[in-house]
Amino acid sequence: MPGVMSRDMGVKIGVNGVDNAIVRFTNVRIPRNNMLTKYCEVDAAGTFHSKIAKPSGRFFAVTERLLSGRICIAGICLGASRGSLYIAIKYAQQRLSIGPEGLSTVPILNYQLQ
Repeated sequence: MPGVMSRDMGVKIGVNGVDNAIVRFTNVRIPRNNMLTKYCEVDAAGTFHSKIAKPSGRFFAVTERLLSGRICIAGICLGASRGSLYIAIKYAQQRLSIGPEGLSTVPILNYQLQ
């Protein structure tokens, strides 16, 4: 469609299951009754109105849901890291290595301590 450009975001580390794209509109007219008007609107005269005065405030109001999603992803990563560390420590406590007497008697967690 004329005036509409889209392209792939490319590789995203750790989130490749989510397909994202960049969409750019250049000189594209949208009928007023088809516009999303949760945070702003354009009246019949073409004047822009919003209850949120600052452009940065409007931006953060729109992206608020993305922020909470990113916080959840960070929490999930932290939980996975904690679980991995727990498994590694338990393994190191139970896995035996060769001790001073030549037998597998020293847990690898304590190997350098003896």
